[in-house]
Amino acid sequence: MRVLHDTRNCEYRSPFGAVKAGNDVELALDVWDAPGSTAILRTWTDGVGEQRYEMEQDSPAAAVSPDAPVRYRITFSPEDEGIVWYQFIIIDDEEREWRYGAKNGRLGGEGQLVGWEPPSFRLSVYGDDDASHAWYEPIGGYLYDDRACHDVPEIVATLCENYPVGACRTAAPWALGDAATCSPPELPDMAGAFTSLEPGSCSWFAADDEVFGLWRTGNAESVFCVLVNASTQASHDVFVPMVDDEVSELVAGYGVDVVDASEAGEASRLFPDARQFAFVRLNPVASLVLHFHASERLAKPLKPGLGVLAHITSLPMPKVGCLGTLGAPARAFVDWLAKAGVRYWQVLPVNPTDECGSPYAGISAFAGNTRLLEGGLPVDDADLAALDNDEGYCDFCSRESDWLEPYACFMAIRRKLGSGKTWQEWPTAYRRYDAELVSGDKQLAAYAEESRRTQYLFECQWKQLRAYANERGVSIIGDMPIYVSGDSSDVWAHPNLFQLDADGNAAMVAGCPPDAFAEDGQIWGNPVYDWQAMEQDGYAWWLRRLERAFSVYDYVRLDHFIGFSRYFAIPVGEKATAGAYRPGPGYELFALLHEKYGKLPIIAEDLGLITPHVRALVADCGFLGMDIIQFADGGDPLSWYAPRPEKIVYTGTHDNQTLRGYVQMRYPSLDETETTEALVQKVVTCPAPVRVVPLQDVLGLDDKARMNVPGVAEGNWAWQANAADVEAASDYLKSLVDYQE
Repeated sequence: MRVLHDTRNCEYRSPFGAVKAGNDVELALDVWDAPGSTAILRTWTDGVGEQRYEMEQDSPAAAVSPDAPVRYRITFSPEDEGIVWYQFIIIDDEEREWRYGAKNGRLGGEGQLVGWEPPSFRLSVYGDDDASHAWYEPIGGYLYDDRACHDVPEIVATLCENYPVGACRTAAPWALGDAATCSPPELPDMAGAFTSLEPGSCSWFAADDEVFGLWRTGNAESVFCVLVNASTQASHDVFVPMVDDEVSELVAGYGVDVVDASEAGEASRLFPDARQFAFVRLNPVASLVLHFHASERLAKPLKPGLGVLAHITSLPMPKVGCLGTLGAPARAFVDWLAKAGVRYWQVLPVNPTDECGSPYAGISAFAGNTRLLEGGLPVDDADLAALDNDEGYCDFCSRESDWLEPYACFMAIRRKLGSGKTWQEWPTAYRRYDAELVSGDKQLAAYAEESRRTQYLFECQWKQLRAYANERGVSIIGDMPIYVSGDSSDVWAHPNLFQLDADGNAAMVAGCPPDAFAEDGQIWGNPVYDWQAMEQDGYAWWLRRLERAFSVYDYVRLDHFIGFSRYFAIPVGEKATAGAYRPGPGYELFALLHEKYGKLPIIAEDLGLITPHVRALVADCGFLGMDIIQFADGGDPLSWYAPRPEKIVYTGTHDNQTLRGYVQMRYPSLDETETTEALVQKVVTCPAPVRVVPLQDVLGLDDKARMNVPGVAEGNWAWQANAADVEAASDYLKSLVDYQE
C-alpha cells in the first residue's frame, strides 16, 4: 500500500497557509493498492483533545484505471485559534491499521506511512484577519544559527504554511508562490530546481552547508537565482548551471564568469546535462542575485563605436553671440564627426525649452524647438506663406494631429494672453483643450496656424540633418526627459494622465530622496504620472510619445529610467523627505512597445540609486545602461576602472563637471592635460562596445565650459564651442576613434 498527502500542495490541503477560525479546510488523501480500505482523519487540539472524522471516498477504485489511487476527502472547520495537529488512520481490507503522518523532524510537506504513531502535521488557525499578521522571523535569522543551510528550505516552507499567505507575500513577495491561484512555494532540492520553474514559482536549495539559494522566475520568462553566504568567516565558490543564454548580477551589477562543465567540479556531477555554469565567489555574509535571460530581448543593438555628446545650441556659429542651429552649422559638425570616424552624435532633447532654456522642462513632449531653426526666429512670412499648397505640410498636419493640434492651440492661447501666466491661471474658458477654441477665434486660429507651420519647418530641417548624418555613417542619439512641465500642452490636454488637484496644479511632484549629493533630497516640481490611469488605455500616450521619438532619432536615451521601475512622489508644499517611492509601469510598458514597434532603439539612463529591481528591468529589456568614469567605484578611476557589463561608457554628461574640471578637483597635484587624456583613454579603450565623450572633453576644457549645474537656476545651457578649437581637435578626435580599432 502507498499513501500520499502533501500539506504544501493545494490538491491535498486547501487553502494553502494558515486558516482563519471558522473557515473550511479541505484535506485529501490518495491510497494505492488497497481498494477495500477506509480512511479516518485524526486531530488533536489543545483544550479539546482528540477528534476523529471518517473521510469520504471520491469514487470506487473500479471507476478509474487500475494504477490510479483511491482519493479520500474531508472538509472540516476549526472553530478556535490555535494549532490543530492531525494525521490519518488507514484501515486496509484485512482490518490492519496504518498511520500516515509527517516525516521525522518535519511539520509539513509529504508524509510517511508507518505501523506506529508518527509525528503529526501542523495546521495553524488564527482568530481574526490581523492575527499572525507578520512574518516576524526573516529567513536570514536561520542562516546564522547552528543549522546547516540544507535545513533552511524546510524551515522556510514550514513558516510559509503556518502564516496567512498574504502576510508571507507582503514580507517576501519575491520568494513566495501565487496565493491567488492556490500555488504554494515549490521546494525541490537543487537537482530538481530546473524542471519545475514556472511564472510565479520558486524553489529553495542549499549550494553547500553555508550558502543558501532561491530560484524564481520573473518578467519575460527570465530566471533569478538568489545566493546568500551565511558564513561570517569563509568565502565560497559557487557554480550555478546556466539556464539561459546569458547571466547578469543585479546587486553590484558587475559581470559573471561563465565556465565549461569541466571546470565546475562537483556541480557538473549534480547537473550532468549542464554544459556551462555561472561561477561566483561569495564573500562572508554576502549575497547576490543572478539574472538569467536570453541574449536577444526587446532592445535594438548598437554597433560598436565612439560617440560625441554635444547639443545643437553648443555648435560653433559664424556669427558671435548666436547659439547653434540646424542647417549649415549642424551639417558642418556632422562632417567633422564623420571625417574622424565617429559613429554616434548624442544631443540633448530638441523639444521646446522653458524660460531658463532647459530642454528637460519643456512645454511639449512632442514638438520641436523652433529656436533651433536655421535663420532663427521669427520665420520670414514668405517662408510660411509658401506652405499654402505644400502637400508635405498637409500630410504632416494629418499624421501628427494628435499632438500638433493641442500644441498649436496651447501656444496660440499663450501668445494671446501673454506667457507670464501658466495655463492653470488662464480664464476658465481656456483651461481645457477643445478644438473649437481655435476655430471660433480668428486671432487664435492665425497664431495656431503659425505654430503648425513652424513645427513643419523644424520637421523638415531636422529630417534633412538626420539623413545627412546617416549617409555619412553617423547615427543620432536623442534624449527624452521622463517628465514634462506642469505648464505644458501635454498636461493641459491630458490632465487625467497626471496626478493633479481640481485646479490642474500638481498634487504630487517628482524629485528624489536625500542622498550623498543632496542631504535634503531634491524637488524637481514636475507633476508625476497617474500610471494606473495610463494602464487603463494601454499606455497609449507613452506609446505615441515613443513612436514620435523613434521617428526623430536613431536611438533614444530615456532620462531617469529608474522612474519606470519606481518613481519618487512628493506632496506639493512638503519637503522631499515627505516623499515616497511608488511603483512604475515596469516591463509591461516596454513589452507593449516591443509588440507594436519591434526592436526598441532605447538607451537607459540608469544612474543614481540603482536597486536590483532596476537592474532586473534593464536586463529584462536588454537596454544598454550608462557608466560614468567620474563615478567609478572607489573614487579613483586613474588607478582602476572597469565598467559594468551592458553599458555605454561616458567621460561625463551634461549634468557633470567636464573631465578637466573633475581632474582639477580630484587630482590637484597631477598634470591636468596628461591626467585628463589618461582618463579619456581609459574610456575609449575599455571593453564597452560604445563610448561617448562630451565635446568639452574632446576639446580639453575646464568647468567654465560646463553645460548644466543641477539645482542652479541661472547660467546653464549656454555653453558654445569655438570653431577654431573644434578644428584644432580634429586629429585628437581621430586618435580616440583609432584607439578602438
